[in-house]
Amino acid sequence: MKHIAILRQPFFNMVLSGEKTIESRWSMNKTAPYNRVNVGDVIYLKETGKAVTAKAVAARVEQFKLTPTIVEEIRIKYGREIGTDKFQDWQGTLNKKYCTLIWLEQLERIEPMPVKKSFGAGWLVFND
Repeated sequence: MKHIAILRQPFFNMVLSGEKTIESRWSMNKTAPYNRVNVGDVIYLKETGKAVTAKAVAARVEQFKLTPTIVEEIRIKYGREIGTDKFQDWQGTLNKKYCTLIWLEQLERIEPMPVKKSFGAGWLVFND
């Protein structure tokens, strides 16, 4: 499958610079990318309000049904790669129920590719 991950700043630039190597998605429901992304899937990267300008491949995927203890374990084990020091409110993740972690590899910039407005969705999934 192919995906478009919509990222706000500073996370978009952190991915492009290699500072952020794990894309994390936290939700109340089992929404994409939960149970929708697999190793080898192509993930196009789009900064909020702009065109797609990069792509990566999912090298590893882990999913969690969250508890406060699991959230803290994720923060301790993967925080640097996720970019938790840039979270304005890490505590907001404590009331989420699901988390997907996606390790990104083969990151490359691509020619800008316009995408229709996502109407607030942070993740879009396309079948090949």
